[in-house]
Amino acid sequence: MNNKEYLSKLEIYNFDKYQLIDKKEFNEVEKYFLSDEYVIDIIVGEINAFAHMILLTNKRLFTISKFIQTASQIKQYGLEQIEDVKLGVLGDIADLTMIFKNGNIFKIDYLHTEVAQKFGYNISKMYDEFIKSL
Repeated sequence: MNNKEYLSKLEIYNFDKYQLIDKKEFNEVEKYFLSDEYVIDIIVGEINAFAHMILLTNKRLFTISKFIQTASQIKQYGLEQIEDVKLGVLGDIADLTMIFKNGNIFKIDYLHTEVAQKFGYNISKMYDEFIKSL
């Protein structure tokens, strides 16, 4: 089952971002998925003053940034590497800060508060499920 078919059947996460799945950046990262890996959530936000697509799967977190017209930079983080996720809210605008066990930190800025809350919840849920599966 491909990601679009899977997501259409997934009601618990209320996935409604099909337009992001059709983007070139998503197609570039999808080829790195493991056979039992699927998308849980996708957001677009700013990391270090550059727009990024942030993709959460049941196994990893990906950041995809478009640096030039024809290429993207893809970084991946295992769910087991996540130490903490912090939500900062200022009215309708929020940010998510990811803190990793190796000391890496990145902050996703300029998210709608509801989107940031949902994405943070999904990260926590996937982290718990991943740890339980070990």
